[in-house]
Amino acid sequence: MRKLFIQFYLLLIASFLLVTLLVGGFYKFTAERTSEKSLTDLMDSVMTLLEGELADIPQSAWPEQLAKLDFNLSFPVNIGNVQDQPLDEDAVSALNRGEIVMLEDSSICMELIPDATNYVLIAGPIPYLSFLHQIKQLDYLFLGLLGISLGLPVFIWMRPHWRDLLQLERTARRLGRGDLSARINLPENSSLQRLGRAFDQMADNIQDLIASKKRLTDNVAHELRTPLVRLRYRLEMLEEPLPDAERQGIERDITHLETLVDEMLTYARLDRPKVALNTQAFSPADWLAHRQDDWEQRSDADKKIEILPIPAEWLWHGDTRLLNRLLDNLVGNALRYSQQHIRITLAQDNDWNIIQVEDDGPGIPADQREHIFDAFYRLDPSRDRATGGFGLGLAIVQGIMQAHHGHAHVETSSLGGASFICRWPHSNP
Repeated sequence: MRKLFIQFYLLLIASFLLVTLLVGGFYKFTAERTSEKSLTDLMDSVMTLLEGELADIPQSAWPEQLAKLDFNLSFPVNIGNVQDQPLDEDAVSALNRGEIVMLEDSSICMELIPDATNYVLIAGPIPYLSFLHQIKQLDYLFLGLLGISLGLPVFIWMRPHWRDLLQLERTARRLGRGDLSARINLPENSSLQRLGRAFDQMADNIQDLIASKKRLTDNVAHELRTPLVRLRYRLEMLEEPLPDAERQGIERDITHLETLVDEMLTYARLDRPKVALNTQAFSPADWLAHRQDDWEQRSDADKKIEILPIPAEWLWHGDTRLLNRLLDNLVGNALRYSQQHIRITLAQDNDWNIIQVEDDGPGIPADQREHIFDAFYRLDPSRDRATGGFGLGLAIVQGIMQAHHGHAHVETSSLGGASFICRWPHSNP
């Protein structure tokens, strides 16, 4: 908001200076030309009068004669050598043409004495020229003070807007963090009240849309469970048992649907602005050891699961139920796509807990890594159908990390395949 104030203030100052310079420049051009013409005529008359008094007097007596003359002038008159004066080439040329030369800095006028080319009559300092010089400096001072004073009305005008915009920013941040009940509720007298009302209406629509989506997902997933249970029950109650191959195929399909429903329910719970976590402290070494036997039972005999050593004194915080699901999804992915080698690494980096699962499989193309965690995104549909994937596993992994205020990403593994890395803050989220 400070940037907005500065931009508006600078725009106002620039406009003010432009108008002032245009008006003041026109006034200065006309007024100075008029006063300069009047002053030149006056000085020309004085110089002509003085030159007439000195015309029949030897040069050596000029200073004495000037001292005797009394014209009741407000400035002194002297005689000097041209070479001793602070004149540039243009001024010397003007003197040689018989013109009066004015030096504003020293507030003096001078004119070349006829028939005495090395001497000039010097009038000044002239109070009027000194006054003009001082006025010019005061002009700059007044402009500066006026420019500074404009900041006060700008601040007074912008203060309520600034306050309302800050309120709008805070509300937007709360919505971004998942607080869908946040509203701006600007007062009726606010100049941004219409914007605030539109913002609150947008927030209401977003809240209703997300709530409707959650209800639909939850209801569909729950309703699917009932017919699946009935199918499994009726399969058991058949009077004439089915052939083993056919029965196993039906049970496999029912299990497949049950797993899909479970994945959808898990994803629906995680795909919310705020996820309730049952956070607790746990030992990552013990936690991983309890999971290892299950993975080895699921893996083929020719696949090696390598778990790098974990210090026993480490203590992490997190929802172990969700973290179990995260690790199962990552290891399950690695078991499906690896050739022979899977490596699991747990690490701590400053204030972050890190889980890394690597394999020696085909890997993830670099141009698709940013989409791999999207729900139902498939790199190779035929491969996913062959391995039984639903396209929700990695979306659930990312959702679990976001619930822990962390994130997940994929890189190329040193084993040659994919390396999935999950990290979340070490402190209790």
